[in-house]
Amino acid sequence: MPAARPVAAPREMSYLRILAQGLVPATTAPDVVEAVRRQLAMQGQQPSAVPHALIIRADGATGSDVDAAFAGGHLVRSWPMRGTVHITTTADHHWLREALMHRTDAWTRQSEERLGIDDALLRSAADTALALIQAEGPTARSRLIEAWQEAGLLDSADASTPGTWHRRHLLVRLQREGVLVQGPRRGNEHLIVDARALPGAETGPGGSGGAAHGTGGHRAALAEIARRYAASHGPVSAADLARWTTLPLAQATRALEDAVEVTNAAAYPVDPAAARVPLVRARAEGGLRGSVRLLGADAGAGPGRDVLYLRADLPELLEANARAVGRTLFLPSFDELHVGYKDRLCLTDAAGERLICPAANGMFRPLLVDRGRVVAVRPVGEGLLWADGARRSARLEAAVDRVVRRVERRLSR
Repeated sequence: MPAARPVAAPREMSYLRILAQGLVPATTAPDVVEAVRRQLAMQGQQPSAVPHALIIRADGATGSDVDAAFAGGHLVRSWPMRGTVHITTTADHHWLREALMHRTDAWTRQSEERLGIDDALLRSAADTALALIQAEGPTARSRLIEAWQEAGLLDSADASTPGTWHRRHLLVRLQREGVLVQGPRRGNEHLIVDARALPGAETGPGGSGGAAHGTGGHRAALAEIARRYAASHGPVSAADLARWTTLPLAQATRALEDAVEVTNAAAYPVDPAAARVPLVRARAEGGLRGSVRLLGADAGAGPGRDVLYLRADLPELLEANARAVGRTLFLPSFDELHVGYKDRLCLTDAAGERLICPAANGMFRPLLVDRGRVVAVRPVGEGLLWADGARRSARLEAAVDRVVRRVERRLSR
């Protein structure tokens, strides 16, 4: 583990996170599947934003590469954690889902009592869905709802009312249980497929016992979640991980400490090219807009409210990529650089948050970042809206125009 040392750079916290997120050439992944694997799970709430989030983290990737990854069965979209849609690799889907699904069990039971959904109805819905997929292949959401209606599982009003909680609950529950998952893209929709063919939870870090809460493999699974989150998002706090996963703060802290121990063990297979590197602890001096000081092994560091976790090589990467890390970035709605943290003061302020999500309703706008700070948003079909604190200049406006055009070209290919 490196000795304690200061790392001085303007907006350093934001720069370190940009590096960890794979948003500069030095840390981009070789392809979109690897980009998702490194993050473990990426926000997938808005299907049209998914290709954008993936290609900017993969070397030379295009929109066609994203489609191919889903069509080839390498990536899936589902509800593996937090009650929110995420993109994962097929290899990670089941064990991640198992490790965290207990966090929404109470909500599930309450919802099913309110909606009158019982185990018999769930079994019938699963059987109907699987029979439809076997007969017709990957299935559109509307076709599956139609099949449920034909089977008498939804009444006519329930099937025709947009956004009905009853049918949404069936769709989410069967994906949480590992029966269904969303795969190939068609237009702005991911078709529903049989999830039982994906690698089982026993192939994950929990081993043969799986990863579910209460099993022997659960702690190892949480440590792996913490490892990949810290490596792809760090510097992060235990509170950041708790929000990302909905784990209690104490469990999030223990998982991060376990990840530090695992990655600093002599037998750990270090591979910087695959973002498999030791994790270290740090503290921010001056808050999230200050500098970051790594804590050496002899510093007596341990879990604490102000302790941060990050890749051990990030400070050196920042020194080597100081210019690239401050470049202008065009990020999609719900990008992990923004939504992947509890506290993102290093990226934007309260006025910037209102610009990104003006109605405070969970609907986010695509954003432009320059030198580690949000400078503008770009609502779909509209022009740029500049942040109050943005120092507009000919350089910045030209950089924004270039990066938007570059991303749009890659998405169209």
